[in-house]
Amino acid sequence: MPVYRSSRYNFVFPVRGGSLLYNANTGALVRLGGKDRGRITKLLMRPGASVLETRISRPMKTTLTEGGFIVAEGVDELLQIRERYLKARTDTPMVITITTTMDCNLGCYYCYEERSEARLENANLGDLLSYTRRRLEVSGKKSLHVDWYGGEPLLNVEFLETASAALQELCQTQGVKYVASVISNGTEWPEDVGAFVARHRIHQVQISFDGLKKNHDKRRRYRSKAIRASGASSFDRAIALVDRLLDCTRVDVRFNIDHKNKGDLLPFYEFAQGRGWFEKPFSAVIQPARLAVYSAASSFLRSSELSVAEFDELRARLRARFGSVALIEESEVPDKYPYPKTGVCAALASDSAVVGADAKIYRCGLQASETHRSVAALAGPSLKGIPIRMHGAPDRQAEERAWWEAFDPTRLPTCSRCSFLPICWGGCPKKHLEGDQHAIAEQSEYWRRNLARLVTAGAEIVGNARIRIPRAQQFR
Repeated sequence: MPVYRSSRYNFVFPVRGGSLLYNANTGALVRLGGKDRGRITKLLMRPGASVLETRISRPMKTTLTEGGFIVAEGVDELLQIRERYLKARTDTPMVITITTTMDCNLGCYYCYEERSEARLENANLGDLLSYTRRRLEVSGKKSLHVDWYGGEPLLNVEFLETASAALQELCQTQGVKYVASVISNGTEWPEDVGAFVARHRIHQVQISFDGLKKNHDKRRRYRSKAIRASGASSFDRAIALVDRLLDCTRVDVRFNIDHKNKGDLLPFYEFAQGRGWFEKPFSAVIQPARLAVYSAASSFLRSSELSVAEFDELRARLRARFGSVALIEESEVPDKYPYPKTGVCAALASDSAVVGADAKIYRCGLQASETHRSVAALAGPSLKGIPIRMHGAPDRQAEERAWWEAFDPTRLPTCSRCSFLPICWGGCPKKHLEGDQHAIAEQSEYWRRNLARLVTAGAEIVGNARIRIPRAQQFR
């Protein structure tokens, strides 16, 4: 008689009239009712418990096997996740992040980037095009996403204009689809906003705010060498830009939150609603972001960080107030439902890369100012994947490449035992690189606090969204 075993990745949430079964490895949902649900759910929440065919009805067995709630004895679920993860590293679309400059005209107190005069010049354009062409040819990818990044990328708009036109021409000759995005503080854009967006095929812009005008201008003040002759504040300029951008492209309106400005969060988005940002041709996306330690250089932020619980409460208030009029994005779950991951961040994607303002190659955009973290030079060889060894490369760069190539959450001692693994994949790899156990623990805390809410909301079933999954269920 066939023997099945319960999956490690099962979760059960009480809902009105029964129980909701969710499997993190498949994303499957089953609603159970009736007198047998207690016995079945108890069995399914015992990882590796033997499930004989005679103990459940044939229709129920079919439902549970198709959903991955029970698996045939001998099936290695962790191996399934590992194979999916390794495939995702190859299949994830290509993103080239281009850091036009590390300079910035604002002096945000929490900035994790080391500002410098480094900038890409037209002399670097040939190497950038050669590098991108080789990545496209070797990978066979038919789309390219260019993310313009800094510092403030628009402080080097001359290079952006030239490089964008050249990259679009390259993609046209290669039969590759081209799109672009920009991360900006919103103070240095040209007057022809609509034409600029169209010319550079910009399909998404992120503009960050630190509160209403008083808080924003205090926290995002102009640096002494960059004070505008017009006297216009950074807040006023960014607001006016968003007004215009929403007529022609998506804008993620990011609000950076800590203890000192959290009181501005709802009033800021009420201000945005009053300006009509949620009724524009492109509705603004609400993107709350918890200020946190991004690197060792910003460790001083630890004392002002909101806890995961405090941040969750603020996001809950946002959902209650604006959930019916705007998209409120959670970085952990961009699709609003905890599907098993099939893609990775650009730092792990085999064919993606970050071009620093120093003409070096990095894996993660958060490392663009950390010169000791570069993995290659822009003018060097470009192979598919992240080569572990490259002839003539400095040992330091080889070690950096080797770490990124070897990163595999399914082999990490803690992540490999975690029942959130298929929907999390270890969280931010940079945190693992730096050994930031505080941030890694917060990632687990997020899922323990929010998985029930996300699953029941996705199923449109009334349940207790405040259910907190115990640690014992996370590690089974």
